Amino acid sequence: MNPARALLVDDDPTILEVVGALLARHGHEVVGTGSGLKGAQFLRSEHFDLAVVDLMLPDLSGLELARQGVAKPDTVVVVLSGSTSVETALQAVKMGIYDYVPKPFRAEELELTLLRAIEKSQLNQENKRLREQIQGQRPGPHMVGRSDVWQNLQTLLRRVAPSPSTVLITGPSGTGKELAARTIHQWSLRAEGPFVPIHCGAIPENLLEDELFGHVRGAYTDARTDRPGRFQQADGGTLFLDEIGTMPMNLQVKLLRVIQEREFTPLGSTRTHKADFRLLAATNENLEDLVEQKRFREDLFYRLNVIPVHLQPLREHPQDIPVLVAHFLKKFARELDLPLKQVEPAALQALEAYAWPGNVRELENAVERAMALGSDPERLLLQDLPASVAGVLPTVTFPRLAQNQDLGRFLEDLERHLILEALQETGWNKSETARRLGLRRTTLLHRLRALGIPLDPMAEARASLAGGVS
Repeated sequence: MNPARALLVDDDPTILEVVGALLARHGHEVVGTGSGLKGAQFLRSEHFDLAVVDLMLPDLSGLELARQGVAKPDTVVVVLSGSTSVETALQAVKMGIYDYVPKPFRAEELELTLLRAIEKSQLNQENKRLREQIQGQRPGPHMVGRSDVWQNLQTLLRRVAPSPSTVLITGPSGTGKELAARTIHQWSLRAEGPFVPIHCGAIPENLLEDELFGHVRGAYTDARTDRPGRFQQADGGTLFLDEIGTMPMNLQVKLLRVIQEREFTPLGSTRTHKADFRLLAATNENLEDLVEQKRFREDLFYRLNVIPVHLQPLREHPQDIPVLVAHFLKKFARELDLPLKQVEPAALQALEAYAWPGNVRELENAVERAMALGSDPERLLLQDLPASVAGVLPTVTFPRLAQNQDLGRFLEDLERHLILEALQETGWNKSETARRLGLRRTTLLHRLRALGIPLDPMAEARASLAGGVS
């Protein structure tokens, strides 16, 4: 056991001397005072591994001082009391003290209790250091990207995370609202607590209240046992209400009360429970519009929208697509037990040019399908992508000589086919295409213009998509 610092608060000088001697002979530093107010000042300004507090103090309630000690994360509290009140002892134990020692006490028993309390405090601190070390080595939430949009989002989430305030996350479906919520939780002071998500739109109205509040045995016919709800499950952690805009109006009223009072009553119970959780909510709808339509309570909206976080659709930050594709390739190679594939240039260009109306979720599904069904074990090919994605690039159809067709026109179509095929194989790299075709680069550019083949199909594809996507 390492040397520890102990605070002794007792208005009896003999107790201070005896307890101080018990700790000092084990090499522990002791600070003693007979004043509860002075003890509180010590707790606020200095670090102590152990606080030994007498309940009967002249200037401050011993219970209040013990509560302040318990609130210090690295301090273990032992209470001394000459009172025989069972109620007082229960109050002290419920607030989280380590032990309650009645007076008079045997010196040997108190000594053993105090040494065990110091050992517990130091073990708690060591576990905390190890957790922090592991968290520093552990990869963060899988939010990947490199665009300015992504960087700004990361900065915002890091600023939001330490706050206890409610966060409302908005954005189109598939943009990663739950992932953003998990990131906030992991970077918050509640990271060691549970993250409890619930999709409000996926649970029937008559079951949603039970999911949130829980029930006691006998609350209804099938309630054979007590069942904790999500409010209770999220105690000490984070509750995430996804698609909050779908919550029925009658439940919105009850949720508002839980947010305001931080307490709830399970179905069928008369007992109120405290609810210590941080609330995060998400929606793909405009809640202000729902408020105007009388489908969402205005007071609840303001309670939720304390810190707004908006996620942009993927088409607004296409620079992140290559990074996301690489991330999903690694993910599905591991999950499907397949070798890691490289993306051929034409496939990557198609992925970058597509508008992704389903956002990141649609991109993830496309990569998973290409990994699972692709024919090439080493490369993800354009033909492995969904037709809607692969079709963004110009298609290459081998020309056939029709009866009575002009031979010159046929040869021109054949030349166009060969050049397009070479361009797709090289990812529209003009120099490499010219080398494969045995042409000079200037000659290839001249033929592209003559055949009406765009020099940069990606620019044209993006321009057309931008004009057609609202």
